[in-house]
Amino acid sequence: MDGSVWVGLAGTVIGGGLSIWASVVAQKRQTKATRDLRIEEKAEAAVEEAITQLYVIKQRARDLPQDNSGFGAWDQDLAQLAVQMEPTVLRIRNKDLRERIEEVLGYMGMTHELTDYPVFGGSLMLPWAVCSYGLECLGAAVRGEPLPAPTEPIRKARAIDAHVREQRAIAREETER
Repeated sequence: MDGSVWVGLAGTVIGGGLSIWASVVAQKRQTKATRDLRIEEKAEAAVEEAITQLYVIKQRARDLPQDNSGFGAWDQDLAQLAVQMEPTVLRIRNKDLRERIEEVLGYMGMTHELTDYPVFGGSLMLPWAVCSYGLECLGAAVRGEPLPAPTEPIRKARAIDAHVREQRAIAREETER
């Protein structure tokens, strides 16, 4: 064989190898893009599901008991609905949004306190207003807008939460003495 045949053969082998390598790289990129798209679709679906679930919680928060005997069941319902929503919230990719919704859900576990501290802004409608804030955050995320600033109801809930934690810490210290 003369040199031109060897050069042609080497060129063919190198070209074929590069073609196979390029195909493998393109396939890996396509697989990653498909996987990323699926993850993003699941995250978007989680936000949409969270909107639906938080809306249900908000409606239940608005359905105040007519008398004090129904308050315990109402309180437990809100807490249970919040717990049921937690797996959905774990799929939300945006960390700031996830933390805000977790905060809102945490307050649904302390509706008794939110309604029982008028000095700090507590009222029967505070759990409902806190849920409204959560829905505002979820809606902004769906629309691709920045998350809203904390509203007055969420600031009131934070103040009540801080007060309750402080009271519990004082009580723990007293029992330890």
